Amino acid sequence: MVPKFRARYLGIIIIILGILVILFVNSFSGLVGSSGMSDCSCGMTPEETCEAVTYFAQFMAGYAIAGILMAMGVLVLVFLKTSPAPDHKMKWNNIIKKMAGEERKVYETLTEADGVMFQSELVEKTGMNKVKVSRILDKMEARGLLERKRRGMSNAVVLK
Repeated sequence: MVPKFRARYLGIIIIILGILVILFVNSFSGLVGSSGMSDCSCGMTPEETCEAVTYFAQFMAGYAIAGILMAMGVLVLVFLKTSPAPDHKMKWNNIIKKMAGEERKVYETLTEADGVMFQSELVEKTGMNKVKVSRILDKMEARGLLERKRRGMSNAVVLK
């Protein structure tokens, strides 16, 4: 797992590199348009376009590279698994040591999921009923151990 801030910066840097490649390729488009066919060294007449084909291929290769870079940056931002900072995990483990019973089971389940889980998923993983999990979460939220955030029709439970 990669820390969240590193994955974010890595994705942004890759996207910026893609944009720079596009700007670099576009900077040559003016030079290509201004160069006359009289400079053609392939022996063709000015009406035939020997250089235009190679320029077109080079531009498309440049744009393809830029597109691949930007797509990779987006994939890194979206899909790279991130983990919370190590100090959070140490803090969570210290809190678990002080707990007992069902609260401990709920808290351990949340720490195994890197501190974020939907409440309905928490009900499934702990094997407790909805009401019991809701009451336990109420108590833990009142003590400042976690927070519930509304996400559509369900709650995301996030450890602090």
